[in-house]
Amino acid sequence: MQRLAGLLAFVGALAVLDAEREFPGGNITTFGDALWWAFTTMTTVGYGDLYPITTMGRFVAVGLMLGGIAILSTVTAAISSWMVERVRDEVSREAG
Repeated sequence: MQRLAGLLAFVGALAVLDAEREFPGGNITTFGDALWWAFTTMTTVGYGDLYPITTMGRFVAVGLMLGGIAILSTVTAAISSWMVERVRDEVSREAG
């Protein structure tokens, strides 16, 4: 899962950088800026300091938001499932 998140951030950063760096008025002009934007977008923090202004950059942003939410939801579900299983095992040990 971590590799998938890293790959999604890396590809999203490259895609938004390609769409934004040559556009007049764009504020994502370096790979570092693009990577920072990708991670803050994926984690739904989105400080607003960097944002895409081109149509293609905004499409990349939507994909990155959906992908980030999906990954975060999957991790949350896995942790919740593990916790429920641990509690269930503990309750069955106490009962039997």
